[in-house]
Amino acid sequence: MKRVGDRNAGVNPVPEQLENYRDRSGFLVQTSWCSVVANTKSMDMALFAANDLDINVQRLTLKDNDTLNNVICYDADVCGFSRGNLVPLLCNQKDSATIVATKADSDEICGYGNIRKNIKNGAIVGPLYADSAEIAERILYELLKAFPIGEVEGIIMMAIDCNLLAMKMMDKLGFQSGNGIARLYRKEEVHVKYEKVFSQHSLNFSIF
Repeated sequence: MKRVGDRNAGVNPVPEQLENYRDRSGFLVQTSWCSVVANTKSMDMALFAANDLDINVQRLTLKDNDTLNNVICYDADVCGFSRGNLVPLLCNQKDSATIVATKADSDEICGYGNIRKNIKNGAIVGPLYADSAEIAERILYELLKAFPIGEVEGIIMMAIDCNLLAMKMMDKLGFQSGNGIARLYRKEEVHVKYEKVFSQHSLNFSIF
């Protein structure tokens, strides 16, 4: 915390450590929402809706510089600040796939997502940001198609419970939700476009 100084900082304490961080460690601001970690051992692809969306989807690579820059801008619009180093790292990560959705009539980014293997040989989906639940579901479908799901032991998503459409989507697809994990800040809550967050990037290394 010496390195952070007097700047704002956030933390996601496990339930048994909530009071310790909030009441004794200076993380006084608790949000009205919680992060929800959900998992499924397997995925039935037939559960996905056959929606006829007017969008295009593609796998993002570092060679596609224009699309990469547009995704960075989209990510910044959702989160409220630029994470220009994060998106290239996602694309370059071993055992991962990043899918981008664009509007068919304008090529404007309307969502993107990443899936990657974790240290427990499972798959983590996140971030998954989209303009609507239908687009998020389509991106998730494409992520699962692009990833060797049969080689991993379960899939994890991390939604926020104030995005009811994200919670509904996870439930529909057979994810089992765990207990809510609180978000605490030292000074003030960092507001983002919660309605576009269908799965967070990480509870350990990123705000959303």
